[in-house]
Amino acid sequence: MSVDLWIIWLIVAIAALIIESMTMGLTSVWFAAGSLTAMVLDLCGCPLVAQIVTMAAVTAVTFAVCLIWIKPQFDKRRGSEILHTNIDSYIGKEGIVIKDINPVLGVGQVKVAGQVWSAKAESSIPEGTSVTVMGIEGVKFIVEAKQ
Repeated sequence: MSVDLWIIWLIVAIAALIIESMTMGLTSVWFAAGSLTAMVLDLCGCPLVAQIVTMAAVTAVTFAVCLIWIKPQFDKRRGSEILHTNIDSYIGKEGIVIKDINPVLGVGQVKVAGQVWSAKAESSIPEGTSVTVMGIEGVKFIVEAKQ
């Protein structure tokens, strides 16, 4: 039992498109373009070597076009609309110390945006002090007392 090459090229293209749909970062779309081109060549009766060379060439050209032209355009348009959705969105926010921060013992907690976080600072900060989140180190907020 032998499988036609065009089916293999189609499977490679579909796999690349599935990966692309999961990442949405122009990571594998060029493989899909190269594979689909090779599939057409197989259906036209071209030899395997021609299919492989063409697949590699189309993949390289598509990669270059995506990298040099499409991705920068996409990033530029998307750049003005970036929303911080992870922990880095807390940087710059204000909070309040709910357990004394002691840099020697490495203990302390703050409440920022309704959530409690471990915190550290360069100097001791007593409970009840307003602070600003300056950074994140591991799972601890680095804070400074508000002036």
